[in-house]
Amino acid sequence: AQYFSGLLPSTYKTTRNELDGFNNTTKFSTWLAFGCVSARQAYKAVEQYEHNQITNESTYWIKFELLWREYFKWHALKAGNSLFSFKGQKQTKPLTTFIPNRFAAWCNGSTPYPLVNAIMNELNTTGYISNRARQIAASCLVNELGLDWRYGAAYFEQQLIDYDVAANWGNWQYIAGVGVDPRGGRHFNIEKQTAQFDPHAVYTNKWQGNENTSMQLDTLNEVDWPI
Repeated sequence: AQYFSGLLPSTYKTTRNELDGFNNTTKFSTWLAFGCVSARQAYKAVEQYEHNQITNESTYWIKFELLWREYFKWHALKAGNSLFSFKGQKQTKPLTTFIPNRFAAWCNGSTPYPLVNAIMNELNTTGYISNRARQIAASCLVNELGLDWRYGAAYFEQQLIDYDVAANWGNWQYIAGVGVDPRGGRHFNIEKQTAQFDPHAVYTNKWQGNENTSMQLDTLNEVDWPI
């Protein structure tokens, strides 16, 4: 109710991709994950706000994101155990490897990428990161580090206070390109994301993303990798 008491819903579209801040997104996810509020209740609240206050692209996007979350619920029911399968819905193996020090660096926020480090530091400290931050971190693990997407999904499961089975694993499949999206995986260019969403390094400095970036990526695969 507090979220809908002011102008925040009417500006959601312009702030939803910000990396930091309490009011940049709805913060419904934890309440939804714990069953404190249903997606239907949240959707109805948006409609009520539209009726009483304003209907614009921002209120549309709140409803869209709620529907996107519900889509993953239904998708998980249909997918069953394949939601957790390496080959996912497409039944094709992504080119990947497993180099322990790379995964450890990603988890600990000590990759060569300051923005990713800041994201992981925030996650490990607070148990929460924004949707944009999740996409950037997931893309780094899959594309820059070349690791098995399931390890990233499992780490998010361990750390996130708003963890939701369907949304977490479905979105990781989406990034890894093994979900139902015919366009394949998603690669978020880290330099571009940094320039767009943290141009003055405010977020990176806040979460000490530059503290440890000495990890090298010139490691060799173990025998029988990649798979």
